[in-house]
Amino acid sequence: MRRIPKRKLRIMTIMFLGTGVWGIVLGMILPGFQMQPASFPLYMTIMGVSQLGLAGFMGWKYFTQPEETDGKKRRRKHR
Repeated sequence: MRRIPKRKLRIMTIMFLGTGVWGIVLGMILPGFQMQPASFPLYMTIMGVSQLGLAGFMGWKYFTQPEETDGKKRRRKHR
C-alpha cells in the first residue's frame, strides 16, 4: 500500500470515528420512537461499528507509517 499523507489519514480517522459514534448512538436511540422498520436501528448500529473499525485501521496506518524521507528535501535542509 502506498504512502498516504499524514494529514489525510488524520482527517479520515476523525471522520470515521465521528460517523461511527453517531451511528451507534442513533442506532441505540431510534428504537424508542418505533417510526421506522424494526431492523433499521440494528443496521445503523452495525454500520457504526464498521465505521469504528475503519477508524481503527486508519489510526493504525497513521501511527505505523514511516516518516517521509525525500532525498531532495534532506539535501536542501543541510545546506
